[in-house]
Amino acid sequence: MLSPGEPQAADGATESGRGTRQRILEVSAALFARKGFHGTATREIAAEVGIRQPSLFHHFPTKQAILAELLDRDLRPALERIRRHRAGDAGAAVRLYAYLLDDVAALVASPFDARGLYNDDVLLEDDLAEQRRLRTRLHEETRRLIAEGVASGDLRPLDPLFAQQVVSGMLLDTIWVTGTHLADDLTDRPAQIADFVLLGMLADPARLSAVRERAAELGAGPPP
Repeated sequence: MLSPGEPQAADGATESGRGTRQRILEVSAALFARKGFHGTATREIAAEVGIRQPSLFHHFPTKQAILAELLDRDLRPALERIRRHRAGDAGAAVRLYAYLLDDVAALVASPFDARGLYNDDVLLEDDLAEQRRLRTRLHEETRRLIAEGVASGDLRPLDPLFAQQVVSGMLLDTIWVTGTHLADDLTDRPAQIADFVLLGMLADPARLSAVRERAAELGAGPPP
């Protein structure tokens, strides 16, 4: 039952409950980054959020459920982005550039410190099978887009698996830089990474400016 005066959302969830859930996710991500998933206890999360442990379990039954939602909030939009760009009708190099702009911009804008989320040992847990599947699909879609670029002659004849691993490494580095606040202003980060990756992959590096301009026409990247 709602407390007197407590607002209720259209789906029946209270606004305060949504705020608590978001706070649990933010605090958990920060603790996972600082102490590791296994090194963080649910009582620590509850204490830092300012709630009792039973209240935490009202929102998330297990610590794995918290990590699963954090991963979902990162992986599902990323998978949607790469699929949307793969389905576009621009050249493969332009679509890859636009995807990188959008994905890096989303990482920079994320309210969560994602440095502790992508631990391979933790991702092997049975409760995270769906998140492993999402990550695998994200990597597969990235490789397919790169393979399209190689087949069309847009990109150099490189191994799509190796190229995807390079892209993943750059994205993980962005997660690290964002989480540690090593850079005060990350506004230019999406374009920096997209430029760096495409400059190394383009069959004709002199086309980078044209690729960049076409991606801008598609509206990719951070909002102005």
